[in-house]
Amino acid sequence: MSKIKIAPSTKTGAHHWLMQRVSAVALIPLVIWISFSLIKISQDPQEYLKVFFSYPFNAIVGILFISTSLYHGSLGMRVIIEDYISNKTKMHFYIMLVHFVSITTAVAGVVAILRLHLIR
Repeated sequence: MSKIKIAPSTKTGAHHWLMQRVSAVALIPLVIWISFSLIKISQDPQEYLKVFFSYPFNAIVGILFISTSLYHGSLGMRVIIEDYISNKTKMHFYIMLVHFVSITTAVAGVVAILRLHLIR
């Protein structure tokens, strides 16, 4: 029997795979925190939201949740786009579009939380 020739790995996906797992693990406590927080906020959203994000811990964890979840989603969408779009130009355009929307949304969320934190 002859040996099977296997193409060498280009090692392009290892970092991406690792970052997706790290962000998923980081999201576990953040999702638990946001779940309990939303229960409290839902009681009286108009008044309690201002008080809730005035605490530095809640503001920091809220910013971490927004940035981590958007980063994790961006990584996942990149994999989907790479798998299902064969045209290289369209693929790169959609990947850049997903990154742009993620960054824009993250900036808007961080600014909103900072505004709520600084209002007292």
